[in-house]
Amino acid sequence: MFFVIDSIDGGGSETQGKLVAKALAKKAKKTIVKSFPEYKTPIGKTIREFLYDNKSLPVEQQFLLYGLQFVVASAAIAQESKKNVVIADRYFTTTLVYQTLQGMREDVCLRFAKDFGIIVPQVVFFLDVSPETAYTWKHGEGKEINRWEQDLAFMKKTYKKYRDLCDRNVFAKWIRINGEQSKEAVTKEIISHLEVSS
Repeated sequence: MFFVIDSIDGGGSETQGKLVAKALAKKAKKTIVKSFPEYKTPIGKTIREFLYDNKSLPVEQQFLLYGLQFVVASAAIAQESKKNVVIADRYFTTTLVYQTLQGMREDVCLRFAKDFGIIVPQVVFFLDVSPETAYTWKHGEGKEINRWEQDLAFMKKTYKKYRDLCDRNVFAKWIRINGEQSKEAVTKEIISHLEVSS
């Protein structure tokens, strides 16, 4: 199985990726967690410079850099998900939010995904956390803050876009999860949906 956990910045997707993997491991399911962007790759290093070092990139270049990571990863995900559970902490769905908000057309993005074989997950779990809560969580971590995480106004736009994609089931089937519950409750809800669909 292959599924995605996605959220606005600071919304808990990284935390839930780890917690859900741990919960599935207790059920004797081998789980692989992939986090995007993959900063250690050559493409990922450029993405990191854009996000954290204020490197200037037109939206078309942003989209291609992110998109190429998913193209490259898709073959491995397809193979690994035959025998294991593969969880992506953020994915192409994230790109559909951030780059369309900067001017990329949604239909162009989706055509790219189809033409270049970006693997479609069985489900995308959207952790619904308000921008104000996510902003507070993110700034309370004491970690480096990227360009989007500094901008509450932009976070509000990403929140609206995520809800829009979720409501329309764009690219894949989406399930909205109340991300402002306790971490344990969020994990339990995701696991319950997986058990129904498996």
